[in-house]
This record gives sequence, structure tokens and C-alpha cells, in this order.
Amino acid sequence: MKPLTLLLLRHAKADAAESGLADIDRPLSVRGRTEALDAADCIAAAELRIDAMLVSPALRTRETAIIVAAELDITDELRFEPALYLGTPDELLAPVRRCAADAQTVLMVGHNPGLSALAQQFMGGSQRIELRPAGLCRIQFEHTSWQQVRAELAVACTILR
Repeated sequence: MKPLTLLLLRHAKADAAESGLADIDRPLSVRGRTEALDAADCIAAAELRIDAMLVSPALRTRETAIIVAAELDITDELRFEPALYLGTPDELLAPVRRCAADAQTVLMVGHNPGLSALAQQFMGGSQRIELRPAGLCRIQFEHTSWQQVRAELAVACTILR
């Protein structure tokens, strides 16, 4: 089995909640658009090639993912996963476990507190993790498949941004 990489990207900075606007419909702020570009630059600098993108259906995560995909010339279709909108760590892993066997690097674009809690599990739970807007965490696996991914199998977990 080949090494696998799971990237966790918290959506970039969103506009503040407005009266009458559902949380799921909050767009990125101007600052958020810049943060999304910075996250794409960080992925490029790490020389990571994204094979699949799992994205929350919230507007701010879709916009973050679209900016990152455009910047990295990712032409594959984004996979919108309802479980990524405010899901628990276990709910977040369910779509990962359905990824194609030939995908080596998967990028998940989601929300806190779920993404930070998931990163914390992969770091062994010993230290508190709080991904900032457009924060990026890389989790690496050696001898496993996406279907078997779990915290105990991670060989490295690094905050990249």
C-alpha cells in the first residue's frame, strides 16, 4: 500500500452573521479570500498533489475550496459532503473512508470545532488543537487504505498553517 495524506483545511474567514442569513449561507470576507490563496500557496509549497476534495456544503467552505482548487489547477469535481457541515470527528471520517483507492492525497475543507477535534485525535489527543481560519493540518499514513483510516494508524500529524 502506498502512503496516504489527509489534509484538513478550515474554511477561511467568513463575514459575520447577519440577521436573516442562515449560518450555512455566510460568504467569505475579503480577508478570507486572501487567506484561501495563502492556504493554496502553503499546499503548493509542501509539494502536495490533491487527488480528491471533500467539502462542506456551507457557502464559506465551498468558496474556500473553489479558490484553492483554482490556484492549484485542480480540475476534478469537488465532492460536497453534508457530514462535513458541523460534524463530529467520526462523522468527518465517514466520507474519507469512501475515497477511491487510487487517491493518495485527500483535502477536506470544513469547520471548527469538528476539524480541530479530528486533528487533535490524530495528534494523540495530548495537546489541544485549534485550527485558525484557513488553518491547515497534514496527517500522514503508511500502510493502510482510506477505508481503514483511524487515529492509531497516523504516523505524523503536522500543522502547516
